[in-house]
Amino acid sequence: MHSIFWALIVLSLVAVLMRMDWVYYLIYVVGGVWLFSHWWIRRSLGRIQVHRAVENRAFPGEILTAQVHVRNHSRLPLPWLHVQEKVPFALRDATNYRAVLSVPGQSDIHCDFDYRCTKRGYYEVGPLSLQTGDLFGFVGTEWQESASQSIIVYPQVVSLEQLGLPSRSPFGGRASKQRLFEDPARLAGVREYAAGDSMRAIHWKASAREGDLQVKKFQPAIDLNVVLVLDLNRQAYPVLQLVGSSEWGIVVAASIASHIIGQQRQQVGLITNGLDPLATIGDNNPIVEGAVAGQDDSEGRMADPIPTRNGRGHLMSILTLLARIQLNDLEQPLAQWLPGQLTNLEWGTTVVVVTPTLDEKGLWMLHNAYRRGSDIVVLLTAPDADFKNMQARGEKLGVQLYQAVWEKDLQAVSDG
Repeated sequence: MHSIFWALIVLSLVAVLMRMDWVYYLIYVVGGVWLFSHWWIRRSLGRIQVHRAVENRAFPGEILTAQVHVRNHSRLPLPWLHVQEKVPFALRDATNYRAVLSVPGQSDIHCDFDYRCTKRGYYEVGPLSLQTGDLFGFVGTEWQESASQSIIVYPQVVSLEQLGLPSRSPFGGRASKQRLFEDPARLAGVREYAAGDSMRAIHWKASAREGDLQVKKFQPAIDLNVVLVLDLNRQAYPVLQLVGSSEWGIVVAASIASHIIGQQRQQVGLITNGLDPLATIGDNNPIVEGAVAGQDDSEGRMADPIPTRNGRGHLMSILTLLARIQLNDLEQPLAQWLPGQLTNLEWGTTVVVVTPTLDEKGLWMLHNAYRRGSDIVVLLTAPDADFKNMQARGEKLGVQLYQAVWEKDLQAVSDG
């Protein structure tokens, strides 16, 4: 811009001193085109509307397609428009995320960008930037999106069999002599019909056989809360398997939550010592650097506990937190950190602890929780040569231990 302006000044001086008419003509033409180009481009870009349409949630292995819509409300066309998208490395499916478009007047065009979701995480896409100019190179201007867009890639969810656990693991409900409510899936026999019984409970085949109305009897059951405890203390993980074991622990926690909420229809909560970039600020929850995957200058705090609830929406809230969560450099081991988190649990709550290892202090800490009325299940996500002995000691202390270590899955998660 400045070079053209000074060039016109120099040509004006030359025209005055040399009295050359064709120089005046050149000044008029170049100056007119320069002024018109400024007005044209600035007016056109000012009436450009840009919108990115993309699903902001996915599971590993899925590909999200973002459509960048460019709407030109002006009657003046843009000869060229350079669109540049900023995409985190973990979502990249192409070398460059850019496109050059020609935008006619009062038109709506779009370009597509693909994001390959290879690893769970919380990512920021954008901001989107636009660059345009006139055909003569007189004018160049830029525009940038005011905010980026977040994309959540949920952790992988697998079955209990893939975790190496029995399909009837002790998560959720337990039998009870108190008839708090009846479980319609657990038939216990029939009895004679009584006033007030639901017509849906009538056993029609037995009624026909006995010649009188018979009603189904069901086993009583108590639905107890389940609290998942995910240990993401970096110091607890083997150094050589830090990434694989920690990511596998998150997969285990997500899979257990999905199984209990989705199949057993139980209430589940989540407690973790991992870092969450979106956690609330508090006096007891200081800011810690490096909370977002792949972003060393980010900040995060210890994740807020998720209370026990049920339903698909609640499950997605748990999976969303597990997508964002990162390792934490804690000075407190599990035996010191966890007791304060379990003080307000209801009697009979099942506590499922997902941790890489369990030492003697941790075992006795969980035994104390068992004595206060909780069912304790521990899932170890890292190899332990002394697991059999620890499992036997756990049975005596009321702590059920399982190994959820699959080397091929650890390798797959680590490579992802």
